[in-house]
Amino acid sequence: MWIVYASIALFVISLIMLGVALMRTLKTTRPIVNEMNQRVATIQSRMDKISSEATQLQETQGEIQHDIEYKKSTFTDTIQEVKRTPEVLKEFVKSMKR
Repeated sequence: MWIVYASIALFVISLIMLGVALMRTLKTTRPIVNEMNQRVATIQSRMDKISSEATQLQETQGEIQHDIEYKKSTFTDTIQEVKRTPEVLKEFVKSMKR
């Protein structure tokens, strides 16, 4: 019978030692986990900032492309009118002679 009591006592002692070991481990790892969480939060905020800047860059790029297309079409129209100038002048001179 004393073997049963000794087994129970040994089991209880082992549970207490396990609890103490877990508490020490938690106390040791808690600062490391907190530091890792802070670093992850910092990285996440930086990634959010990069993402918003990338979005802003895409918007600016779209505006620039639109502006380039507008200026290109305006320039092309101007060139077409300049090419037509000699023909218009010939017609004007012709109409003046009449």
